[in-house]
Amino acid sequence: MNDTPLYVSKRKGRNLWQQYRVYFDRLELQSWIFLHTLIVPVRTIQAVEVRPSIFSGRKGFTWGIKIDNCDLFRHVLLARKSGVFKRIAFSPDDPAKFVEACQSMIRDV
Repeated sequence: MNDTPLYVSKRKGRNLWQQYRVYFDRLELQSWIFLHTLIVPVRTIQAVEVRPSIFSGRKGFTWGIKIDNCDLFRHVLLARKSGVFKRIAFSPDDPAKFVEACQSMIRDV
């Protein structure tokens, strides 16, 4: 595992002071709800996209596991090819930069 992150999300109240990191070969999603860090290998990622909040007037409600207050803010939806949780939603400090880092990681594989 490579220990230099491409992107580290800042801890904020809207993401319950959790931290989300993008590495060259994986995502690490710290979760107080699951009481540990979810590690998502790049080979299991199907799609990553920015989603609007429920207050935006557009289709902002996200189906799937939510590990923070993501429906209330712009957030990221991670779709996986396999695993118990296929759709995971969370709110990094800058969803667009987080998705950009994820897409560069996926392109490099």
